[in-house]
Amino acid sequence: MAVSGAPAGAIAHTEIAVAVTDGRVLPRLGVEAGRLFDALRLAPPPSARSLSRLHLGNEFCERLIPSPTLLRRAIGVADAAGLALTLATPAVPDQGLAKLRRLFRLLLDGAEVVVNDYGVLRLLAREFPALEPVAGRQLCKMIKDPRLPTEQWARLNPPGLGSPEFEALLGRFGIRRAEVDVPPFARPADLRVGGLALSVHAPFGYAVRGRVCRIGSLRFDGAAKFRSVQACAKECLRWSCRLTRPADRGNRDLDSFQRGNSIFYRHDGNMQQAMWHAAARGWIDRIVLPGDWREPDFGVLTEEDRHADHGPD
Repeated sequence: MAVSGAPAGAIAHTEIAVAVTDGRVLPRLGVEAGRLFDALRLAPPPSARSLSRLHLGNEFCERLIPSPTLLRRAIGVADAAGLALTLATPAVPDQGLAKLRRLFRLLLDGAEVVVNDYGVLRLLAREFPALEPVAGRQLCKMIKDPRLPTEQWARLNPPGLGSPEFEALLGRFGIRRAEVDVPPFARPADLRVGGLALSVHAPFGYAVRGRVCRIGSLRFDGAAKFRSVQACAKECLRWSCRLTRPADRGNRDLDSFQRGNSIFYRHDGNMQQAMWHAAARGWIDRIVLPGDWREPDFGVLTEEDRHADHGPD
């Protein structure tokens, strides 16, 4: 059930974006934002009428970097739908820079690129200064463990994004926008960042990213499991697994699940409220909704998509 109570008139000027990894979702981008909020079981603000931006790509895995063909297709779909385009990128090894360089050449001047790797940030600054870098969630560190039992634990390590030193570092690369999650036990003030525009992902936040894909390892035997160099069939676009602990330990845990190499959690009602109140105060100016990622027993994709072949491109 959706959590109600978004402040009346909240985020009247806040942009609603949809983030997609899989190109199968692109033909359905004409969906109204309100329907997407409903599918995500997230209470929409009164002003959520339509989407205004498409985020294409993946922040967590190099193997899900879109192909040039998919990016060209997304550019055409976004243009036809009147949507601005943002390209999301993960942390990458050196060979990944070559993949991203090819994609950056396809983007129009002023297009946004979400960056989660300082090497990618340097590449943009040196070779593509006309593109607009955005500090991604993996650059904007904060403690987001869904097992935190009380607010006191969360306050021991407050988010560092608002520190003058970090903002000065981002400013050296021309960054004017950052992306964050809503942390456990969030207060509206936790979503306030000095001189940067702020995008917030909802209703899921990421807790931790690794190098091993748990879902992708299930088809291997013995020592071949849980290796960072294993072959990839993009199982994460179809499957995820719920994470639980014994009731005597995990009764306060946030709902959590693993998709690919990363662990995610779902916002509870208080976290949603903190997000809406921060937006009502003008501290958040973009909400990013997942268009094709899902937790167990939850889906935005159609039944046809659930049974489709999501093998490698």
